[in-house]
Amino acid sequence: MITGTVLLKQFPRRVTFQLAANQQGLLMPVGDVHYGSQAWPKTKFLDHLRWGMDRGAFFVGMGEYLDLASFTQQKQIANLREDVKEMLDEMVRDQLGEFCELISFTRGRWVGLLEGDHKWNFMDASSSGQYVAGRLNTKFLGTSALIRLQPIGRPVDHPEADTMLFVHHGIGSSRLAGGHLHRVEDLLKWIQADVYLMGHSHAKVAAPVDRQVMTPDGVHHHRTTIIARTGGFFRGYASHGPLKLTEPAFESYGTYAEQKDYTPSAMGGLCIGIGYELVDGSEFYRPTLHVSL
Repeated sequence: MITGTVLLKQFPRRVTFQLAANQQGLLMPVGDVHYGSQAWPKTKFLDHLRWGMDRGAFFVGMGEYLDLASFTQQKQIANLREDVKEMLDEMVRDQLGEFCELISFTRGRWVGLLEGDHKWNFMDASSSGQYVAGRLNTKFLGTSALIRLQPIGRPVDHPEADTMLFVHHGIGSSRLAGGHLHRVEDLLKWIQADVYLMGHSHAKVAAPVDRQVMTPDGVHHHRTTIIARTGGFFRGYASHGPLKLTEPAFESYGTYAEQKDYTPSAMGGLCIGIGYELVDGSEFYRPTLHVSL
């Protein structure tokens, strides 16, 4: 697991968007992008990033930036000749380069980037996630990360005002909205954090979980925790009229999501307001958090 501390910088804002009390920053998870997939929603994706940029948000990458090979397909590719692998490496780098150029206006706004299941391992042992992280001048977070988000201006001796963020690309899925949160809520048992984020299932759903706690000076209060699945930009269902009988049959089959009758992706992502406040009757602080879908 990758760990670290990030100071919440005050980025330029064209538009004020206040979610949490004493808001210090907006966090927007971005993952399951699947750039290059069928009927990829380019305009919606770029509008989402620009919306965050205009409001001074910072981003965290949840994995799967390109529509690359699945785990099973990666095992098959491993048996190819080296010269074929080198050719495929160049093709992937070209597509990654296109994607990074497309979102270059977000450089400097990323907490870091996770890797996902749909990834590419280059022959030099680097990965597609590392490539994107390098181009965006941010940290590569691997499989999962626990990050301390430290508000600007919080009292030096009060780390309890910080927001602890746990991010994982994600596992599991569900046919029902609430089911997507089961694997995220499991994390409450063994990771101490304030915000728990998972992608992978292409669902966009969140819930607050309040905990009863006590400050070191004996004041009973609640501390809000957020659990969420972070959406995506994979268009599982792309419609068109019947093709001519002379055209390739596979063009009528649709994506793998359509063929397996998966629930359509919840396009877009979340926005989380992060702040802190003094607990009533205490000398200690707690984070103030609010999530918008």
